[in-house]
Amino acid sequence: MKLASSLIVTGIIACSLWGVALLQPMPARAISSAQHTLTDRTPSETSAVPGAITESTQREKPLVALNTLVISGTTAVMPTSQVQQLWQDFKADTSLNRKLTKQPKAVYVFYRDFSANFEQSTITIGYSVDTLSSVKQSVTLSAARYERLLPRKKYSNQDIAHAWQNIDYRRPINRVIEIHHLSEHSAIVSSELLIEYGD
Repeated sequence: MKLASSLIVTGIIACSLWGVALLQPMPARAISSAQHTLTDRTPSETSAVPGAITESTQREKPLVALNTLVISGTTAVMPTSQVQQLWQDFKADTSLNRKLTKQPKAVYVFYRDFSANFEQSTITIGYSVDTLSSVKQSVTLSAARYERLLPRKKYSNQDIAHAWQNIDYRRPINRVIEIHHLSEHSAIVSSELLIEYGD
């Protein structure tokens, strides 16, 4: 009986050691295939449409180029966690909506000038100025390349909040842009989230 139980215990130990060995990560292997690189063209050369997005990849991370875009709307310096209050102010701004000359295709949420702990920033929610008849104040988003945190599709507020948790806060953050694409009835039909890290 003692021999049988010894063999069973030995088998269990051997199986567990082999199981742990099999779960170890495989050593990295060099990949001989060609890697994607950024094109030599600047973002402004890719398209003249304001806010147009073009895609490329570098180091296997998708990058998108956003052309220069000028927006106007509601701006505040506030905690990023309270952006819903700014959304309410934006929706209540009837003077801005009266200046619309055509149906906007998107609403832009532009975060910049983050505090040291990233809890506060300057936030602007607005439309592209080409949809407005007159503009008092505007914000220019210069052409840049962004990492895409969320690809364009329909998301809940919780999905967007969760995507913020995927930001690499160890790196300097220049700006974050949410683009909310609108239907002909001004309902949000899809969104995307982009980030530009600093050097």
